[in-house]
Amino acid sequence: MTDTLIIHPEIMQHNVLQENHTQNSFVKWLTFYLKEEVYGIQSKHTLEAKVLDCKGFIDWFQKYNGHTEISDWHPRDTQGYLSHLENLGRAASTINRVFASLRRFARWVHEQPHSPLLNGLPTKGIKEISVSEPDCKKLSQRDMHKLFKAADNLVSIESRKNARPRRDRAILSLLYYTGLRVSELTVLTLRQYKERYLHEVKRKGKTRSKAVYLPSACRAPLEDYIQNERVNDIDASNALFLSSRSKSFMDRVQVFRSLLKIADEANKHSKDNKIQIHPHRLRHTFGAELLEKTKNHTEVQQALGHTSLKYVGRYVRKTQEEREEMLEEIGRQLA
Repeated sequence: MTDTLIIHPEIMQHNVLQENHTQNSFVKWLTFYLKEEVYGIQSKHTLEAKVLDCKGFIDWFQKYNGHTEISDWHPRDTQGYLSHLENLGRAASTINRVFASLRRFARWVHEQPHSPLLNGLPTKGIKEISVSEPDCKKLSQRDMHKLFKAADNLVSIESRKNARPRRDRAILSLLYYTGLRVSELTVLTLRQYKERYLHEVKRKGKTRSKAVYLPSACRAPLEDYIQNERVNDIDASNALFLSSRSKSFMDRVQVFRSLLKIADEANKHSKDNKIQIHPHRLRHTFGAELLEKTKNHTEVQQALGHTSLKYVGRYVRKTQEEREEMLEEIGRQLA
């Protein structure tokens, strides 16, 4: 019989294993790891992904080994599970994400006093699947012009009681002018916004940004929202962006829906080439434009809250549309 995954009540829906666990069971150590390194530090979305990634491996491990004792975890098991996912036709990016979840979990267990990993690091020597660097997903300046114009229109015409067009415009502005992740935006409080800055911004993982500068083009819609919409909302959460229904912090789905309202308004006169909006596209747009202006990878790394330069390269890459235009131009020159 397998073990019970005991984690915080908010994510008890991921109680995917059954009862009875031993001192050195996978689930007991996974529970410790999630509580120490993930819960309250990383986003709920990340927490759920790690739970599901590790659950899949534990289920596979039990099937192939007949037990769930973490002390018997070898590199052969890790490689076997990744090969299993590959045989199922999982995308390389998915397999690499699962491997990253297992690698971080294994490293944490390995570093603990009295670690149960008797055979060393069980992910040692295993390589990620090589995949092409993804294209930059930035929006064009034309798209951004249409989105901000649509947001302004909604402020003028929206009259429903629960509508929050100023809030939605402020969200668009903050994501575009700062490059914040949606998980970083949804936990912001009113107290963090002071004198042109967001202070002590919680980033991905355990990092913090002492101050994130807001240019005037971002502060204007944010202050308009605070003074004309947020001031009328009474709640105890002190959330900067408040859900109009639940009167609590917005979640990523609600932020996405707010952006979709703006995109729908921007697309209402377009038959083709409709703007496809997503919070992370605004982050890519900010990163690409900042890199183009500064030519400084370290500056972009700092502004985006990355802990290394590893991911900055994706903002240098062209979008597929830009690449096609460039190749067409080369073709015309050579014709």
